[in-house]
Amino acid sequence: MTANTAPVELQNKAAASLLDAGSLPFAIALLRANDGKVVFANHLMSVIMRCRADAMRGKTITGLYDDGQQRSEAFKLLKKNSFVPPKQIKISNFKNDSLTVTAASSLLKYQNQLCILVAFQTPSTDASNVKRLQIAIKRHNMALQAAQIGIWSWDLMSNKIAWDDTMHNLFGIKSGCFTGRQREFLDYVLPEDREEQREISKKYYQEGGKFDTKFRIMRPDGETRVIINRGEATKNNQDVVVSVVGVCWDVTENFALSAKIEHQALHDPLTGLLNRFEMQQRLADLLHSLSAEPSENTFCYFDLDRFKVVNDTYGHEAGDELLRQIAEHLKPYITDKDTFARMGGDEFALIITNCSGDEARMVAETLLKAVQNFHFEWTGKVFDIDLSMALVPISPEKSVSEILGTADVSLSAAKDGGRGRIHEYRPHDSTVIRRHDEMHWVLQLEDALRSDRFQLHFQPIMPLQEVHDEGLHYEVLLRVIDESGEVISPHELLNAAEQFDMATRVDTWVVNAVFDWLQKHPDHLEKLGLCSINLSGASIGDLGFLIFLKEKLQDSELPLGKIGFEVTENAAIKNILKARDFIDTIKNYGCKFALDDFGSGHSSFAYLKDLPVDILKIDGMFVKGIHLEPVNYAMVKAINDVGQVMKMKTIAEYVENEEICNSLKEIGVDYGQGYHFGKSENIDEVIVVDPTIATIAEIPE
Repeated sequence: MTANTAPVELQNKAAASLLDAGSLPFAIALLRANDGKVVFANHLMSVIMRCRADAMRGKTITGLYDDGQQRSEAFKLLKKNSFVPPKQIKISNFKNDSLTVTAASSLLKYQNQLCILVAFQTPSTDASNVKRLQIAIKRHNMALQAAQIGIWSWDLMSNKIAWDDTMHNLFGIKSGCFTGRQREFLDYVLPEDREEQREISKKYYQEGGKFDTKFRIMRPDGETRVIINRGEATKNNQDVVVSVVGVCWDVTENFALSAKIEHQALHDPLTGLLNRFEMQQRLADLLHSLSAEPSENTFCYFDLDRFKVVNDTYGHEAGDELLRQIAEHLKPYITDKDTFARMGGDEFALIITNCSGDEARMVAETLLKAVQNFHFEWTGKVFDIDLSMALVPISPEKSVSEILGTADVSLSAAKDGGRGRIHEYRPHDSTVIRRHDEMHWVLQLEDALRSDRFQLHFQPIMPLQEVHDEGLHYEVLLRVIDESGEVISPHELLNAAEQFDMATRVDTWVVNAVFDWLQKHPDHLEKLGLCSINLSGASIGDLGFLIFLKEKLQDSELPLGKIGFEVTENAAIKNILKARDFIDTIKNYGCKFALDDFGSGHSSFAYLKDLPVDILKIDGMFVKGIHLEPVNYAMVKAINDVGQVMKMKTIAEYVENEEICNSLKEIGVDYGQGYHFGKSENIDEVIVVDPTIATIAEIPE
């Protein structure tokens, strides 16, 4: 580091060392140069002044640079002679006692402010003390020079500016080369900063007072430096500014570091784009400005449709490189007036300013096509990339969080439509409203999981044909208790769980809860024929859930032949191979398996032989009108016949009255489930099976 860029802290450290209470046998005080108030006093000074050192701070000492004119003259003298030689002066202590002391002065930078250092003793004839005082002042002056704090003064009467040697060094010129004209000083200042410096000079020339500014200079060697300039303009008794005194120091390195830190705080380190924090801040600023200057603006939110494939297949290094390349690829398509940011993960955002909705749509389509024409290559493999995009108008009555929330939901709506889609949000957008509702249920579900507000219910499944007593047979249903204690039907909640990858967590809770409850009720378990537990499509395709369930079955002491699981037909056919493997694995432990809502699929019979299930549950849409609609009757009969041939038991859902029940008995369906036999009840109320009647009774624990 060159001399002229030595850190300011050097002088502060030097000052701190020299001002140590035991380092000098002199009373020492530091007075703020702009107003003469005490900023430091050592112990000997407190003894002489009859006041604690900490209590002296912020006060002036009568007779000691407490007059502005006196301080201004002192600056001139100190600049020329480094320090004022010891001389006798009269002051008053804080008990109003008049004192005559021998004092010497110097300028010092302390705690980032220019101060007058005063060291004195009570009168003494000891010449050695005076000499030591002179040495101490010189040491402080050396610290000032080492820190490269330049001192300047401007005599407005002669309109001349005086620089010390350090000022010349800061500006990269030889000592004495500065002529003292303001115009010459401004020639060093970069053109972009000159007008501000002229205004500052004009202000303190007219009004006086303190100033604190920062500007950039161009030195003769072509190097640009950043300079801090602080000082005070002093008035005479006629309230006219007569002189200005200031200090300058070089903060180029500190300024560059500060700029780097600020850049890192506002930008994404991977892509160099603005980060989420800065995007939210700029969005807030835009919303604030719209109340005064209305304009049309759009928030564009998008992510990469195939990012997960790249990231999961080839690792984070490939994923990061894809994000970098996408950011660089899109930059040429984005104007300087717009704001482009990475929001996190593979999500990006763009504020499209001063354009109509149609124009914003054109911008989004341009970006979409640009990415579709982009091909990402990694280790010889080429990936085609697509975007899903949401466009949300920026309205001044909306908050930042509302716009971001709407954009997030709109983006999900775009992804629901398939890859490479743009969803434009409009007021009363039914798709977005639905997604908002789903998000509401997800939050409810998350809270229910954390707060253990799930509850198990049972609905009886009753035999329709003459059979021997098979014991209790029922399906376990899940209910949620809301914050007010009311029972919520989980239909919307479980749909949201499927949409947002939470269904497996719910299934895990249900399996644990059912197994625990049965374990705690051995009398009930003895009467049990079959307890059927619903599983989601996500769970039967999840290897982690299969491992959990296998361990649960292996460790359980329950008679596993009394445990059944069921999954919907549509969930099973989404991945029939995984479904078949899952069913085979679970049946190896002795459990039963049912295919729920059978008949709702498009090709139900075509794949039925590939699913090794024990029970077919006939979809309720056929059962409801079976006693009125011949087609429904025929459909139920066909399903039942196929099931019987394949040695599967059949269960009809939505059995709501005696007429439906009789039709099912006539067809030969094995079991019925519905309100005709009983609604679902709490876990503490279970089904008692009797060959002639079906009742719901409370079983004591």
